[in-house]
Amino acid sequence: MVTSYELWLFLHISAAIVWIGGAVAVQVFAALAKASGDPARSAALGKDTGVVARWLFMPSSLVVLVTGILLVSDGNWDWGEWFIVLGLVGWAVVSFTAFGYLSRSLSRVGMRMATEGPSPELGAEMNRLILLARTLILILFLVVFVMVVKPGL
Repeated sequence: MVTSYELWLFLHISAAIVWIGGAVAVQVFAALAKASGDPARSAALGKDTGVVARWLFMPSSLVVLVTGILLVSDGNWDWGEWFIVLGLVGWAVVSFTAFGYLSRSLSRVGMRMATEGPSPELGAEMNRLILLARTLILILFLVVFVMVVKPGL
């Protein structure tokens, strides 16, 4: 029989896989779009990433948060454990940056590229946003490392 803790853990890990794996896949598509030299492909990537962020990444990040809270409540963990605090801070930094700024900006730049055509300004903006996304992915991997290893315990 599966315990509630095991169920929360399964959902927590599954949602993290969807969130991080999807974000890495978007980075691969971004590299392919840039390498193609096709401005229409970059524009479509920007618009599509905004949609994927809203309908896939945001829900999976919320599942990560809710199941994480349930794991602490249901398990033998204290809210003062530093890996829990770092996990919550990491989640907040990535989520608020990604969903409050990055996804909207990518969508906006993608729409501008589609209507105005490519420009050095829009290309530079897209590159800056992609670098920010990569930084957020790195933060997510660091959070996963801390959650798995729990150094000091």
